[in-house]
Amino acid sequence: MSNIRLRRLAADFDKLQNYVRRHPRVKLLQFDGDPPERFQMEYRICSLRQVGNELVRIKSHIVEIVLPRNYPRTPPQCRMLSPVFHPNIAPHAICVGDHWSAGESLQAIVMRIGEMLAYQSYNVKSPLNGEAARWVAEHAEELPLDNVSLLVDERDEPEDDFNTNPFEIVEPPRSQPPVPPSNPVTQTPPTASPAPTIVQGEAEAKSATVAEKINTVCTQCGAKYRVAAIHKGRSVTCKGCGESFIIN
Repeated sequence: MSNIRLRRLAADFDKLQNYVRRHPRVKLLQFDGDPPERFQMEYRICSLRQVGNELVRIKSHIVEIVLPRNYPRTPPQCRMLSPVFHPNIAPHAICVGDHWSAGESLQAIVMRIGEMLAYQSYNVKSPLNGEAARWVAEHAEELPLDNVSLLVDERDEPEDDFNTNPFEIVEPPRSQPPVPPSNPVTQTPPTASPAPTIVQGEAEAKSATVAEKINTVCTQCGAKYRVAAIHKGRSVTCKGCGESFIIN
């Protein structure tokens, strides 16, 4: 293996680790090689799966990405390890783009796959799944299925259990007018909002307590989150405004 390829693989791996650390909806499950050439990724994004004659909304998907011997001259080989109903995804391949550039990073591919799963990105002119392409043509007004942004904030985030535990963003934070600085001596913590109604979670878990989900709201900017009930009472950092609040 050439030194150029080794450096490229190492740089891609470093950037990917940094990306999944910052993005709550993308997780690196495992990798092989030194530096890694094969990855298994989990996406916690709403997409579709065909079960018999019905389409079911699924929020967890496993993807395998392999960097071939001629990478980056040739594109990564990507395939789903869990079934997905999408115009540009077949059991053997994910069509991540017709025009590959050696300058494109592994992180960019990971983000593109997430956008495809969310139905933010699709191509019905040259589909791998013709039935899914016909479905898109008939239901375009219902798309995307998930408005999640695959971008991440480049600012450093504090290490907090809330940032490493899976959760689903229900609604983006409301825009707030600038708040004048307060006297740090007299500043008091925000009053926690009333506890929301418990929501039945869809995650497959062995323990009912772990699977149970609740809604919570940032008391500073109004960002809404759906989290595991076991986190109730914890102090967490809002990804919308960066302020701390208590999960109720």
